[in-house]
Amino acid sequence: MGSDKAVQSAGKAGALSEEDRVFLQEVVERDRAEHHGRLSYMDIMFDLEHHYGNSLPGAVLGEVARLVGAPASQLNGFVTFYTMLSTEPRGQHVIRVCTSGPCHVTGAPSIVAELKRLLGVELGETTSDGMFTLEASSCLGICGVSPALMIDDDAYGNLTSGDLPRILAAKRAGGAQ
Repeated sequence: MGSDKAVQSAGKAGALSEEDRVFLQEVVERDRAEHHGRLSYMDIMFDLEHHYGNSLPGAVLGEVARLVGAPASQLNGFVTFYTMLSTEPRGQHVIRVCTSGPCHVTGAPSIVAELKRLLGVELGETTSDGMFTLEASSCLGICGVSPALMIDDDAYGNLTSGDLPRILAAKRAGGAQ
């Protein structure tokens, strides 16, 4: 995740610092080189979300659109289509609970209910300490271990409500489990 300075810089009334502009140029050029002259919007957006604190500020999207030669509306449409990306600020860790069919029938509703209780938030909200944002997600692609959730890039499966306090404590302490 990016530094507080990066988040503050990009969040100021649409203004980007020269440091931000240089960083964005480097991300786009690195992506272009890694993909042999083509661009992967998804790779760029994930890199930027990690740098800017789990969200993509409008000023950042505008500058990236300029750098890749695309209309800002096209990039915004891309970002808002994918639920893993967000233009709204989120917590340090994003919890995505799979609510698709297989997870639903194996216990996702009780996982969601327990996370709401433990975190004191509803779906789509961030804890008061800014640590966690709780989101529902469509299929995470790990149906064989349902019910499942992801916290950032870490997947957890075969969950019970009893697993959640340990997982959250580990994330708070900076670990995966």
